[in-house]
Order: sequence, then C-alpha cells, then structure tokens
Amino acid sequence: MTNQNFSIRSAEARDLSALMDVARETGLFTADELDGFTEMTKAHFAQPGEDHHWLAAEADALIGAAYVSPEEMADGVWNLWFIGVRAAQKATGVGTALLAEAERRARDAGARLMLIETASGDDFEATRGFYTQRGYAQEATIRGYYGDGVDKVIFRRAL
Repeated sequence: MTNQNFSIRSAEARDLSALMDVARETGLFTADELDGFTEMTKAHFAQPGEDHHWLAAEADALIGAAYVSPEEMADGVWNLWFIGVRAAQKATGVGTALLAEAERRARDAGARLMLIETASGDDFEATRGFYTQRGYAQEATIRGYYGDGVDKVIFRRAL
C-alpha cells in the first residue's frame, strides 16, 4: 500500500531495531513488556509463520509498524497484536493505513473477524478512540486483567 508520503511493506529481520524503537516510542509498554516484545519479534523473524504478518510503514525511515496473525483456536478470526506509529507521524494517516493493510491481509487469508485487545485507563483513551473511529466495537471488558483497576478491553470488527 502506498501514499505520497510513505509506503507499507512486509517487515523483515533487518527492521527489528526500528520496530522496537516504534514500540518504545508509543510509551505504552513497561521495560519488561518491551523485553518480552523484543523476544517475541526475534522469534518471529527466526521462524516466521505463514499467516503471521509484521508490517512496516516507511518514509525515509521506519515510521510505524503493525503485527497481525490468526487466532489458532477459532475459524476465520484474526488478532491485531500491535500497531504503533512514531510520535512525529501521529495523525498523518499512517496508523489508519497500517490497520487497513492488516485487515486486507487477514481478509485475503479468509478472515471474517478481527479482534484487538487494549487496556482501559487514560493512557489508552486515544487508542480506544482510534479503533472506534475505524469501525471497531467494544465487545468485552475483563476487569483487573492487567492489574488492579486496569482492564483488558477487546474490540471486534467483522471483515
């Protein structure tokens, strides 16, 4: 997918450092979560799954990323596990384009539903608004999932 300012492509192992920079720059992960995220991403590039897609939004450098894969225990259900955009690129369409490409790849693989998990709380208010504005509905809340007073919020959209 291409726009006059950036393009979206499949991410590669050489992008690992830049992917981690994007994740770090979102400010939404603790140091321990970033360590786990890094290890998960390294494992993906060491042995990529057929339907596991890391996407990279690129201008002069990597400016955003997303990760989407099928839910192994359900028919035609996919999860958007990560989407992030560098702070300087927020509100420029990069996140929307990454989400659209993730949805396209999922649909092309036979997906019928996309699920997205995020957290409650003020830090994630803009994130939840982003998904709602793009046609996702809040489907479920698991109270206290991430800690006292921090719920898991699950969004759903038919593809």
